[in-house]
Amino acid sequence: MAFRRHICSLRNELLATAATFALIALIVLIAPRITEKYRKHSQFTQQFVLGTVIAVLENNIEEDAFVDGRYVGNQRIRVRINEGEFAGREFDSTNTLSALRSAVAYEGLAAVFAIRMDKDGKPVVWLYNYNRTPYVYLLIALLALLVAAIGRFKGLRSLLALSLTGTVLLYIVVPCMWSPHPALVAMLSLAVSCIASFILVAGFSKKAFCAGCGTLCGIFLAGFLSFTFGRIMNLSGVDMEKGETLLYLAQSRNFKLTSLLFVSILIACLGATMDVAISIASSAEQLHIADSTMSVKVFFASVLTVGKDIIGTMTNTLILAFCGSSLPLAMMIWGYHMDYMQFINIPLIVINILQALASSIGMVASIFFTAIFSVLVFKRALLVQAAR
Repeated sequence: MAFRRHICSLRNELLATAATFALIALIVLIAPRITEKYRKHSQFTQQFVLGTVIAVLENNIEEDAFVDGRYVGNQRIRVRINEGEFAGREFDSTNTLSALRSAVAYEGLAAVFAIRMDKDGKPVVWLYNYNRTPYVYLLIALLALLVAAIGRFKGLRSLLALSLTGTVLLYIVVPCMWSPHPALVAMLSLAVSCIASFILVAGFSKKAFCAGCGTLCGIFLAGFLSFTFGRIMNLSGVDMEKGETLLYLAQSRNFKLTSLLFVSILIACLGATMDVAISIASSAEQLHIADSTMSVKVFFASVLTVGKDIIGTMTNTLILAFCGSSLPLAMMIWGYHMDYMQFINIPLIVINILQALASSIGMVASIFFTAIFSVLVFKRALLVQAAR
């Protein structure tokens, strides 16, 4: 009997894995054909290609007096382009450095170069930035190896769930922010991603169902709070970081900035809320296995007790994550001796506070919702018996 149950569980896990691979493939193949109509032609006239600095002809730079590790001045360099229509050709270029842009060139440097055509149709080349892509891939590989080594097959399924979430965000949520109903598309897409992730991690189980329902209730509550208080406090996507750039796009395209704040909080809240919900659902499952005769009242109280231990650390996690991203802003407030009533009403600061608090409320609420669904699922027989 146990062997048959193991085979059935393995079959379900393999089925969920195969279905997720198929879903990712379908999204990658089909979504661009649907969403491409929302995107106009590129606004950039230059190309970005890989190249190599083969010589530094002049070097007139010095260390920045205010920022450590930065240089100011200019360099005259000779570069060889390694890809694209100008592959193999060499160009002389001027590399200007400042405190904000300080990509120092040296012989043998492999970097990203920008190429544009001047008014006479001749290519103009300049050093755009360091090529940091290999190090990003290295970190991704390191994460994958650690997750696979420690989590084994379940770890690999977790990586697959992460890949699905990333695919949904990049191929559906972001492009559909230009659609007529971005908030609706985002909610449905994130709901599908959430459910699929739980099935991958926990299989087709009661635990996955409870965690999924609790997560969806939590993130939608966070989204509702962000939408409601955003309206009350007269906040919009324009007030967010890079919002002014998006305002220009909104004027030239069909883009609803009012949905940006709502969707951003849904995304920010999703990860931590899923983490909490699956922990609560797993605890509820283990409590039921340990004592299936436990009363509904005791069972619910025990599940909430587990949630109380999680609330403190996970709330700190969310708040500190937002504080970390807002550290330069906090330093600016302190450094300029800004008055409390001045900085507390700056829209960007209020948005950061709203994101942190709404996400935390949604995460904490997901504990309660997951506990409710756990009672309904694991104690269904007792509830039916009590109703009679």
